[in-house]
Amino acid sequence: MSTAPVVVIGGGLVGLSCAWFLRRAGGEVVVLERGEPGGGASCGNAGAICPSMTEPLPAPGMIREALANLGRADAALHVAPTYAPRMARFLRRFAAAATADRFERGLAAFGPLAAGVTAAYDELAAAGIGTHARREGYLFVHATAGGAVAERAAIARMASMGVCDEPGDVVGGADLWALEPALGPAAVAGFLLPGERWIDPSRFVDDLAASLVADGVDLRTGTEVTGVAAFEDGVEVSTTRDRVDGAVAVVAAGAWTPRVLARLGVRLPILAGKGYSFEVRPRAPVHRPIHLSAAHVMATPFDGRLRLAGTVEFDGTPDAFHPARIDAIVRAAEGFLDVDLTTRDAGWVGPRPMTPDGLPYLGRVPGHDRVVVAAGHNMLGLTLAPVTGRIVAGLVVDDDPGVDLAPFAVGR
Repeated sequence: MSTAPVVVIGGGLVGLSCAWFLRRAGGEVVVLERGEPGGGASCGNAGAICPSMTEPLPAPGMIREALANLGRADAALHVAPTYAPRMARFLRRFAAAATADRFERGLAAFGPLAAGVTAAYDELAAAGIGTHARREGYLFVHATAGGAVAERAAIARMASMGVCDEPGDVVGGADLWALEPALGPAAVAGFLLPGERWIDPSRFVDDLAASLVADGVDLRTGTEVTGVAAFEDGVEVSTTRDRVDGAVAVVAAGAWTPRVLARLGVRLPILAGKGYSFEVRPRAPVHRPIHLSAAHVMATPFDGRLRLAGTVEFDGTPDAFHPARIDAIVRAAEGFLDVDLTTRDAGWVGPRPMTPDGLPYLGRVPGHDRVVVAAGHNMLGLTLAPVTGRIVAGLVVDDDPGVDLAPFAVGR
């Protein structure tokens, strides 16, 4: 480690986690965040820490499903017609990745990351960060017994890889309602996955940021990066306020990562796939997250509130809020939950950093060894942020990330 700081660009979940593990390894660290910590997609998600679901988004059958729902404004995956031509190359690469062979390779690549999720969260908890996480597991719910059986088999396969506990048996009727009385009549069958955790992402971000500041990390908010220059002996990061010199730059800017790297002549196919959520006050306590798999919605309890999150929207704007997407989540969840969804709040939107093959970019930038990328975590940012921080710290400090980064290489 040089005496010059590591400059972490991005103060979301991934950037803050990288900063924390880098500082833990003894480095001086500066974090540059364009807004406030936890901006972007970090705070309004479902709060799921789910190694059991750590798999590439492009999967066999997904293209067929997407094409079948192409004309539906309330589809779980929505591409604005005016934006589709501009993301044609991304969609072609997505389709090429949605094969059985590519899915299996992506699943194998994710394996070491998923296996490290629990240990990374435990290390943070030992330092007092994220201790409010709960571990009662998830309830997977389906409208048909066949759907529940198929998903249980997929989760059981993940359990065989050692990344999660063995799922419980598929149950229905009174046995299902005994697991969660807040279910509605559309819930026909489901199963419990014990051991999985969930956390309030906003509180988790606050914990991380407070720990960094207390440990001497220079956390600068309202500081947008306008350029990165890399040299043999260090980096220069230009911002809207000043210039920051450092030993290494870690670009963890989520959906804004391509813009940061453009000055280096690096093009990354990361697009903003917006996720939406809203909260309601349930009539009775909900005991654990409810994963409505076919509806592509997760409902998570937080201190008397119930957050429903889902959907992926590509429209070329990272921040624009479209109420129709909230309506889509409501329609998808109706009947599965005994909850008055008309009491919902205004809702939230956040730009998930999506990649065409569903894998994040982790590693050094070719030709610029002092620039490291940690971005493109798709819908798994909360799950993989701490283990990503561990990997980045190992790469920067010891030149040993601890896992094979070839599948996640920049320029793949």
